[in-house]
Amino acid sequence: MLLEKKYKGYSLFAYDNFFIEIGKNIIDKEYKELNVFKNTKRNYVSEIQINNISYIFKEPRNECIIPQRKFFTLFKKGEALTTLINVNQAISEDNLTEYAKPFLAIVKRKNGMICYSAFIQEKINIETDRNLDKMIEITKKIHSKGYYHGDCNPSNFITSKDEIKILDTQAKKMRFGNYRAHYDILTMKMDSYQDMRYPYKKNIFYYLALSVKKFKKLKFIEKIKEKKKKLREKGWKI
Repeated sequence: MLLEKKYKGYSLFAYDNFFIEIGKNIIDKEYKELNVFKNTKRNYVSEIQINNISYIFKEPRNECIIPQRKFFTLFKKGEALTTLINVNQAISEDNLTEYAKPFLAIVKRKNGMICYSAFIQEKINIETDRNLDKMIEITKKIHSKGYYHGDCNPSNFITSKDEIKILDTQAKKMRFGNYRAHYDILTMKMDSYQDMRYPYKKNIFYYLALSVKKFKKLKFIEKIKEKKKKLREKGWKI
């Protein structure tokens, strides 16, 4: 059962009281930061240690700084809480233990909108072999259970001889045919694995996903993305 605890203006969510207490440690800054992996206006990712146990700590900042995304948090759980709920359900209900497990979500709202969110998940200790075929196989497995990744690139998987872990996904369900399955596989093929043998039958959802991917790679779209990135670096909330 999902637990919720209010603490110093924050809402803590977890499936175990142990992690509610960990959330209090985080809010009170009672932890050791071991490594910072990413620190941008859009995301913060680090390794923290509490009571000699290491966790991956993440702040998805986009939904707090981009006005249109912040507005829609009035009607949504937010990325941190959605990740906590969806991934734990996928693990418990569909036995998808390949997902890196989130333990805790921290959410703060102002005027009903999320102004801060974070979550912690297990730290994966695997010496990865970066096997692209294994990444495709595990992606097909989650598709077969009705889930999609949403950011299907090699940096979001850890593979070894005996283990595979999936990172950085909200474990959302597919709602529009298998469009999202094709989009995942096309993302991997076009961006990272051009020699991949395409694993799915090419239907209308394939061609729709392909059209969207090609549109996003048009030069003028790439220029718009680059301009938005530079403006964000200057402090623009777009």
